[in-house]
Amino acid sequence: MESKNIVFVINEYNNHGGAQRVASILTDQFRADGHNVAILSINEQKNVPSYFDSETPVKVLHRDNYRPPKDIELSSNLKQMKFMKVSKELKRRRRLVQQRKEVKEFFEAYGDEEVFVIVIQVYGMQWLLPILYKPNIKIIGQSHESVKAAQSSRRYKRILSQYRQVSKFLLLTHNDAEHFEQQGFMNTGVMYNPSPFRQLPNSVDLYRKKKIISSGRLIPDKGFDVLIEAFAKAAADVPDWTLHIYGDGPAQDDLENLIRIFELEDRVFLEGQTENMEAALKDSSFFVLSSKAEGLPMSLIEAQSCGLPCISTDCAPGIREIVEEYQNGLIAPVGDVHLLARHIKKLAKDQDLFMAYSENAYESSMKFNKHVITQEWYELFEELGGRSIEQ
Repeated sequence: MESKNIVFVINEYNNHGGAQRVASILTDQFRADGHNVAILSINEQKNVPSYFDSETPVKVLHRDNYRPPKDIELSSNLKQMKFMKVSKELKRRRRLVQQRKEVKEFFEAYGDEEVFVIVIQVYGMQWLLPILYKPNIKIIGQSHESVKAAQSSRRYKRILSQYRQVSKFLLLTHNDAEHFEQQGFMNTGVMYNPSPFRQLPNSVDLYRKKKIISSGRLIPDKGFDVLIEAFAKAAADVPDWTLHIYGDGPAQDDLENLIRIFELEDRVFLEGQTENMEAALKDSSFFVLSSKAEGLPMSLIEAQSCGLPCISTDCAPGIREIVEEYQNGLIAPVGDVHLLARHIKKLAKDQDLFMAYSENAYESSMKFNKHVITQEWYELFEELGGRSIEQ
């Protein structure tokens, strides 16, 4: 197999978000297949470990954790004599020019060799303009969130203006790809997130654990308050079951207070961040996602890959590309505490239903297998001009 040059462009390589997790899984697979992989990180968190192997080269553009201010128009601010704002904008522009030059030099080190640049988050595109039309560089843009989530931020305008001209723009769901096609994009495609593991389950053993699991950053958008309240409503009917939430974040104190209010200290546990999510999933029975907005959640994909049935809020089009309702899991509207509680009771109390969902979850997880997804990436590289990769 001929070696390829692959560069991931990431906001912060050592952030513990889903995008970083996906990039690290792909990096491990690409490197295992003999390809050259590097990371171009816009920023970094100080003294925080990353998902990436220490042997993967990482170039950090802003060692000082620089966050550029929003760009402004000069002439109107000059007319209004807002000289400080003008000065800051000129400083931003000078720094951007210098860093674009630095990025250009980074890619010039590859000479005329073909390079596949995977931009995990659209924010990084502003530094890539000097290489945008180089014939040996193929830029692949990604959005790891739903259209709805992007539209609630500045990212949506960035996508409309900066991803039209890349070689390929990959979405997580067919629904989201169709949205951008309707906006005039001619370069869209769909690429699922890969699961780093896949374990054939023993459904009986999973059920006997009587443990409900969830994971994610402890922030309001993840809806853990809704999950805790739903579990509180179901708790009396499923007395042997416990709820375990993995992750950390600023909402931890509020969630701990909520657990105390419902007097569930002995049944709901905030487990903190784990370095071994696979082990946590294998030690659980079923997974609940209570988010307000997601793209194609890694947490659901990983849970299914361990044979866990899933209950999820209908928080993005990608949910129904993972959870087949009444086949491998159940779905509730966002914020619907009562239905979420009923789903928890249903799955916890009906062992036959649980086992059927568990077996179906494992089967349906095959489309997210890391080897399947890696091969789809190789086919994309070939489509964009790379020489054929023989397996």
